[in-house]
Amino acid sequence: MASSTILPPAENPSPPPGEISDLSRICYIGDLDVNDVNVNFRNGLESFEQTGHSLRELWPVFLSAVQSARPEIIKLLLSRGLAVNEMYIRQAIETRSKEVFQAFFDSGWDVNTVWDNFHPPILACFVDDLDFTQWLLDRGANPDARCYLDLTPLSFAVRRAQPSLIIILLDRGSVEKGQLVHHAVERTEDAIEVLQILVSRGASINKIQYSEHLDSWNHEHFKGLGTPLHRAVELRKVDVTQYLLQIGADRNIQDTKGRTPLDIAMHMRDADLIRLFESSY
Repeated sequence: MASSTILPPAENPSPPPGEISDLSRICYIGDLDVNDVNVNFRNGLESFEQTGHSLRELWPVFLSAVQSARPEIIKLLLSRGLAVNEMYIRQAIETRSKEVFQAFFDSGWDVNTVWDNFHPPILACFVDDLDFTQWLLDRGANPDARCYLDLTPLSFAVRRAQPSLIIILLDRGSVEKGQLVHHAVERTEDAIEVLQILVSRGASINKIQYSEHLDSWNHEHFKGLGTPLHRAVELRKVDVTQYLLQIGADRNIQDTKGRTPLDIAMHMRDADLIRLFESSY
């Protein structure tokens, strides 16, 4: 009878036994809906179990199943006691298969699981893909789900997603989490358009980054955290700096190193930014 115990991955895994190599190769051929694959895989799995090996040694097989997008094999291995972990999640993100993630969900894995202390849940990895984003939202993905730091899927979206997708996420999320204005400043294009969207929904433009999230503050404050205006200056974004000043950004706030945005511009000897500050009084 299959064990219901959740097994951790093997520590310091050794080269896989021949049965594991065989099972991994089968994953590249097809899934359990193919009769030959079904028979050979189940026979191989039974043979492996009869040798007395630990089921947690099957991690290369699980990884192969995820890499090859074999949801039925994944579900079978999960039913035998293997568990979704960071290694498999990273591979699933690379594979970009809805069927793989659905197999995870069917096993009880939560779409909003924090799988990396410094990376938001999986929705953050798909904000460049409207269809995948909508699919994850329909399965309960939370645009505001944080990791250890105040980073959310929306944080990633405002940095690189299309404005139309950002609006979809904001309709289910909040401008109060994820340091969204700071991240929007980082965009390589459409930064002002995205800032306008955020400001129209009530986002503050004068908060020092992470000042309202203690864990993030304790981890990051030594870097010289400031307001979005500080960041726009650091990135030498004259157009974004001008926009922020026009809508009321406070030029006198000091960052955690005691610098105003103008101090930073002067330290960088950026004539365009210095001139902008001098002309906007």
